[in-house]
Amino acid sequence: MSTIRITDLAGVVYSAGKVFDGLATGRLDTENFLRSGSLDGITSRSDLALLEDLRDVAQFVIDHGRQPITAAFVCAVNAHIIRSGALHPGQLRTQAQQIGVQTRYGRHTPEAMTEASLQQLLDDTLRGTDACENALDLFVDLAKAQPFEDGNKRTALFVANNLLISAETGKLLTIPVDENDPSLSDSFNDLLAKAYVRDERGGVKDLLRTHGLVAPKK
Repeated sequence: MSTIRITDLAGVVYSAGKVFDGLATGRLDTENFLRSGSLDGITSRSDLALLEDLRDVAQFVIDHGRQPITAAFVCAVNAHIIRSGALHPGQLRTQAQQIGVQTRYGRHTPEAMTEASLQQLLDDTLRGTDACENALDLFVDLAKAQPFEDGNKRTALFVANNLLISAETGKLLTIPVDENDPSLSDSFNDLLAKAYVRDERGGVKDLLRTHGLVAPKK
């Protein structure tokens, strides 16, 4: 893969912000923000803070594109993503916190992870030889594990993109979203919820394979 620039990750940043956090800023304005810092089209402090965190983690992933994916690296990604909003950025949640996710299929409250169990999850997920498939598994498995207090899906997405960049796949992983078809992102959320609660991972991986893996925009 040729040198990755921050604007190449515009689709990753925009889709993560839009689907996971209700980003109101449009795709083009997001790209302009990443390119030049332009605030045109950014109409709230919350959107600005979100875009700043996503920009910084995108740059962090680019700068560390060949770093091994370890538990410590995943924690560092999370620390960048939720720096402006969480009390304990980059720290693994505890079992006592009982942090989970409410889905349309019920509540998903996985066991808290230690650094060792997070590393084991990564080792198990990355055993395959196909980097794109490993990246899909990495996203789903990390998001499902919910290792942090906040920002788990964003963390999983950027860690998966680190793998795609380091393996020089020529692909990036975005979240399926279409401004003219809200059902696409709704289908993604529905299938991810099934992966969480029912451990049905095939559907969300299929959707990501067809609508999420894209070539960097040049």
